[in-house]
Parts: sequence; C-alpha cells; structure tokens
Amino acid sequence: MGMNKNQSAEDYLESILIIQERQGNARSIDVAYELGVTKPSVSVAMKKLREQGMITFDDNGFIAFTDEGRKLAKKVYDKHKLLTKALIAIGVNQKTAAEEACLIEHVISDSTYKCIKSFVKKTESMK
Repeated sequence: MGMNKNQSAEDYLESILIIQERQGNARSIDVAYELGVTKPSVSVAMKKLREQGMITFDDNGFIAFTDEGRKLAKKVYDKHKLLTKALIAIGVNQKTAAEEACLIEHVISDSTYKCIKSFVKKTESMK
C-alpha cells in the first residue's frame, strides 16, 4: 500500500488525524507541512487515499475521514504513541523516541506490537 519510499499511506492518515486533533481540520497543505513533503506528493497520496475510500474532501478542500479511514488512522496513531512511550520507558530521549516509533510502526509484526503493548501496560500498573 506504500506511497513512496519515505511516506506510507499510514503516515498520511496519521498526520491528518494529528492535524485535525490539533487545529480542528486539515487540508493537503497542512499535511505537506506536517510531513515535510511536497504539495505534489501529498496530492498524489490524497488521490490514492480517496480512491481507496479512506478520505473525502469538502468544497473548501478540508479532508474528512471515512469510517474505515478514521479506524486505520487511529490504529496507526495509537501504535505510534505506544511505541514512543515504550522507547521513552527504556531511556530513549523523547525526540528520538517519537522519530523512531514512526519507523518501527511500519515494520513490526502485530504479535510483537501486542507484546510491547502488554509490557507497557504491566510496567504502568507497577508505578
């Protein structure tokens, strides 16, 4: 499902969600800025996401999720937040943890993610 080597569809969905949570709505230009990619790259990605039934656009160019798109974006975002938390818990600084969580979230298996998730839950309940 990858868009190009650097940004996946999941990255785009996640950044739309983050922008919407931060400022209430998101446009393609906001996504370009958030991910540090060109406007044409975002246009291509948004077209693909729309064709895949993940997002829609209103007349003002604001991006809206379909139910499926929101579900996937939330899943990716939750995974990102948990991995960041896990990396910080083992002593990685926050900036590095956030950056590397973004890389890890695309390559780890669901079973590894579940293990990390239960480990983080356990360590949190011990505090």
